[in-house]
Amino acid sequence: MLSVIVFLIFLLVFILAYLFLNSLFKDKIKVLLRLEKIKGKSKEINPDLEELNVSFFERVIKPIADNTSNIISKITPTGMKTRIEDELKVAGYPYNLSINQWFLIRLLLSIILPLILIIIAIINNILISRMFFGIIIAILIFNLFPRLFIKQYKNKRQKEIVKTLPDVLDLLTVSVEAGLSFDGALSRLVEKMPGVLADEFSKVLNEMRIGKSRREALRDMSERCKVSDLTTLVGSLIQADELGVGVSKVLRVQSVQMREKRRQRAQEKAMKAPVKILFPLIFFIFPTIFAVLLGPAVIKMMNTFGN
Repeated sequence: MLSVIVFLIFLLVFILAYLFLNSLFKDKIKVLLRLEKIKGKSKEINPDLEELNVSFFERVIKPIADNTSNIISKITPTGMKTRIEDELKVAGYPYNLSINQWFLIRLLLSIILPLILIIIAIINNILISRMFFGIIIAILIFNLFPRLFIKQYKNKRQKEIVKTLPDVLDLLTVSVEAGLSFDGALSRLVEKMPGVLADEFSKVLNEMRIGKSRREALRDMSERCKVSDLTTLVGSLIQADELGVGVSKVLRVQSVQMREKRRQRAQEKAMKAPVKILFPLIFFIFPTIFAVLLGPAVIKMMNTFGN
């Protein structure tokens, strides 16, 4: 019985390690195979041989995972799917994670850890009933972990947008005032300044190239990011376009306002710093200072009264 349990543990670890390594090198392998086809190294390939050249993950595991995720998606309430889809959109779809893959990862995490706890209980001859509450807590924690992961990415992305928005506006303002059109200024921005906001403006340009109006593309970007400063900028640009106001004036005003907001946020953080430092001072720094200053005097007094 023990050997079977050990074998199952090693099998589970092997599968997890394989999935992790395959996710790291999958794209590189695809690129190498495509380059070989372009160079003519595989001019006439038997379909069966071509299928065998595909990795085990692509042939076996990925179809099973896709079918499972589709089944999970069908039985998931529509409201929950919409909410998770919005969160993934705001987070920028980290690791190209789709909503079906997210539900699959959540299900796997909810199964793997309780299974490991049950195996540990069997190995140590512990009644599973004694670990019942631990298993329930583990299931709850690992159900919350994917949500926390997406929330962390969303907050990180929004903070980066807020941080880089004043610099982006400065570059757009200078480019437009130098004679470029707004679309040309966006193209220059995408070329010169990497980052989340530049990627979003690149999506705006691509959507405009396929026929979407500037107003709709900017509004979609605002809905994807859900950042109040960016929403204000997009609203001002749309209103200026409707009223015929020069874009350079709007960008100049918005640039000044964004820099003022960034300065106010920095002042707010500086004013909060003393309050945040108070608790570490009371519980960690002050006791150490008192021990260093009063410690020798206390020891001397104890020796004096002891004698």
